[in-house]
Amino acid sequence: MSEENVDVVRRMLAAFKAEPQRAWREFFAPDAVHDMSTVAGWPDRAEYRGFDEFLEFLAGWTEPYDDWSYELEMAVDAGGDEVVATLYQHGKLRGSDSWADLHYGIVYTVKNGLISRAQVYTSAEEALEAAGLSE
Repeated sequence: MSEENVDVVRRMLAAFKAEPQRAWREFFAPDAVHDMSTVAGWPDRAEYRGFDEFLEFLAGWTEPYDDWSYELEMAVDAGGDEVVATLYQHGKLRGSDSWADLHYGIVYTVKNGLISRAQVYTSAEEALEAAGLSE
């Protein structure tokens, strides 16, 4: 099942670029949790549960940018139901010529083909360590 879980995460991240709302509804369980409690300095709520709260999170996450994109760097089976994805985000700050870059990690829990939890970490290394994959 582990390679199937990695495939679910890869397909979701690819679909999310084009249509975030469709990707959420297709790949996430209805009561999925997007957990930001492990992001250092996160100023907002720790957890977002379900579709509407996720859209609230996404609006806040992307609001500072005129242009925003991300790339999947790696998705790896972490055993059991977990998949670690490391990502690179690039965004042009609204009303500015400045760009912001961020490398971070997410530990996804995949059950029955749907993502039930996305635990976000400040760095890829923290996500890998949390999943027991650090060196």
